[in-house]
Amino acid sequence: MSDFRSFNDSRRAPATPLQPVVDPAGWAPESLARDTDWIYQLSDGEIGAITAAVEGVRRRGQGIVDIRAADFPLGGFADVIADVRRELRDGRGLVMLRGLPVAELGLESSAIAYFGIGAHLGSALRQNAHGHVLGHVKDLGGDYNDPKTRGYLTRDEMRFHCDHSDYVGLLCLHQGKSGGESRVASSVTVYNRMLAERPDLVRALCDDWYWTKHGQVSSADEDPWFKAPIFMFERGVFSARGLGAYVLKSQGLPGVPPFTAAQKEAISLYGTTVNAAAVDIEFRPGDIQLLNNHVMLHTRRAFEDWPEEGRKRHLLRLWLHDADARILPAFMHEGMLAEGVAIAGVPPVAPLDAEAAA
Repeated sequence: MSDFRSFNDSRRAPATPLQPVVDPAGWAPESLARDTDWIYQLSDGEIGAITAAVEGVRRRGQGIVDIRAADFPLGGFADVIADVRRELRDGRGLVMLRGLPVAELGLESSAIAYFGIGAHLGSALRQNAHGHVLGHVKDLGGDYNDPKTRGYLTRDEMRFHCDHSDYVGLLCLHQGKSGGESRVASSVTVYNRMLAERPDLVRALCDDWYWTKHGQVSSADEDPWFKAPIFMFERGVFSARGLGAYVLKSQGLPGVPPFTAAQKEAISLYGTTVNAAAVDIEFRPGDIQLLNNHVMLHTRRAFEDWPEEGRKRHLLRLWLHDADARILPAFMHEGMLAEGVAIAGVPPVAPLDAEAAA
């Protein structure tokens, strides 16, 4: 069985702005494509432990949104998940858990299993203005070019990004007819490659940029945007945000200035660099992809879906907060960057119907 635990042999050197970053999350795409150690195949015994925990939740009549780690005992598999958490924080920054039997479990039990595993990694954050802590990634006919439309509601190829949480998890329930491959890139590698080519543009990416809130605000007088850099350094630790739709769709919002010439050049080089640093990953039903948002970027290819509703491409998503996650600048512990989409008066919910969850 493969061993994803790269943190055992990894080294993180103190990071300094405008100097190369040495970090275990700075993998090269060629090595990740060649090496499958980051994929962990669930054993029959581990699936049995997960299934027993699901049955316990159902027997108690417990709601998904209320599941905590103590409510979801995993026996020896809990030690594996503890190492997954450490790998996300101190290793490559990504792990794939493979083999959850989603077809046999069905939607509700799959969601309970997924949420329960996630509870061992962190606390679930709200992902949209409806308070959803269990997200549905499915084409519901959305327009990706609409500033208020989240890309996960479309079938289009998305821009590389990272979400407003420490970790993001995606569970594949159904694959599309074709396309839809997951794409992952290391922010560390993107930074290092850009620094070697254009340090002046890297400097620009260390400054504040405007980010849209996609219209998800608590009041009419709240700014529809927030500000944050792309590349950040705190106490010798590098972290990054993705220069994607959140930044590009901020243009035209009240109070947001147009991009400068340097910013436009930085956007162009960033896009070229991240695509060259990316790896395409097959997503099979039962796969759980886990990423550290502070050092990983992700997107997906455009896809063609099945005409039958029950076969359409469908992923479940978690945004997870880990109190012991990577060292970050203080502002990253405030507002949307730390709390997800926390709209005043909107409680957390975990809907099972994708259409109702849009």
